[in-house]
Amino acid sequence: MREFGADLQLVEDFVPEVIVAPLQTALALADQKVGGSMELASLRVALVVLTRVSPMEQGDRDLLWRAFGVPVFEQLRDSQGIVIARECEVHDGLHLVGSVGGPEIQCELVTGHCECGAETPRLRNLEPVRQRAAAAA
Repeated sequence: MREFGADLQLVEDFVPEVIVAPLQTALALADQKVGGSMELASLRVALVVLTRVSPMEQGDRDLLWRAFGVPVFEQLRDSQGIVIARECEVHDGLHLVGSVGGPEIQCELVTGHCECGAETPRLRNLEPVRQRAAAAA
């Protein structure tokens, strides 16, 4: 495992098979790949996208798939950066891995069995509280 700063070219030089990155970094890598300024041919396993209050949008997911052609998994972090929920291979919500604290998000809590086999509760339809409140106005 290696952490990189703002120089995204160093990522390609490292020859990773998996990348774990915040959403904006993953999108920047995808833009460079689609634009032809980066190849990242070594990325063959998965891309894990770290999000905060705002979940990944379908357009972001589509761009990442077009750019890299590998499964994309979202992991939701709280305001301290701790992963509180992660997406499984079924992509039907985010399985809780910790406690969800604070009024940052509103979501649907699903407690039924997931097709991946996990029985942990998962979050669906995540929205930042301020976005939902503005939509209601």
